[in-house]
Amino acid sequence: MSLRLSITLSGLLLLSIGLVGCSNQVPVNGTLVEEEIVEKLLGAPDRLSVLVKQTPDGNYSPVGNGVRRAIVKTRMPNGGTMTLWVYQPDSIPGGKLPCVFIAPANTRMVHGSDLKKGSENEHIPWAQAGFAVVAYELSGDPGSDDASNGQLQLAAEEFRAAKSGLLNAQIAMAYAKEKLSFVDSRRFYTVGYDSAGTMALYVAEMDPQVKASVALMPAVDVRAWLGVQGMTKIQRNNIVPDAGAYVSKISPATHIARLSQPTFLLYMGNDDKSNWGPAEQFAKQMQDLGKDITVVKIPTGKRYETMIEEAIPLAIQWLKMVDSMN
Repeated sequence: MSLRLSITLSGLLLLSIGLVGCSNQVPVNGTLVEEEIVEKLLGAPDRLSVLVKQTPDGNYSPVGNGVRRAIVKTRMPNGGTMTLWVYQPDSIPGGKLPCVFIAPANTRMVHGSDLKKGSENEHIPWAQAGFAVVAYELSGDPGSDDASNGQLQLAAEEFRAAKSGLLNAQIAMAYAKEKLSFVDSRRFYTVGYDSAGTMALYVAEMDPQVKASVALMPAVDVRAWLGVQGMTKIQRNNIVPDAGAYVSKISPATHIARLSQPTFLLYMGNDDKSNWGPAEQFAKQMQDLGKDITVVKIPTGKRYETMIEEAIPLAIQWLKMVDSMN
């Protein structure tokens, strides 16, 4: 049963709001990603659970008003490690907490990123609002914004080997299930801004553990976001083999039929058209398919400041409503 709400928000154009309880996964009409078929046969989530159980418990330290954080390293199937930043409110209620998973923002979307100083600003508000937070790195950090083509190629290969970040997210979720006794594994949500918003949608499409998704100013069409110049760079320099097919595969717009969870999409009207144009089309497709999507358009603003000051507070309000129905 769907509850339709009308909300007037100063300075915002609210296009649509839909709220339902936790939806059942709809049948997949498209071709399954090959890796997913292998995982279903081999039981990959169980293997990930075994890996993360060996991770030492984190030591929490204060990082903000009413929030503590632990930094832990957990193993990956290839023998490497990945870093998690785990946040919890200072005061945990009697019941277990819902958990949001956040990838690093501001990547080129064909490689990964470490967790970097300053990104706490995107994490702490969620913990202050009563969510547990697991921020996870994405395999394949090129090292700098001025990385050489060779460095970008190696980073892209590492990112692709981690299932374009999906494996990183799945390890983060396995860690939360096995190691965080204060987390309710039935209330997992993906959240993100910019390229992390793209990842939030992609992970929700690919993993039914995710019960709702928040994407703030994401690139839902990676090819459109890269543009002719970006696509030419990664193709001519062999940074990403079969670049056209690959960026389509990792674009949330490609897998829209798989997105059955409640979704919050926010974009800005004065953003680059390669972002807001596909986002607007994505929202319309979701609505036409009868999906449970809340769309907020902010007419003007600066991306980062708007994300911190307006987008995250709105998303928190929305996710609390969704969580209350799970």
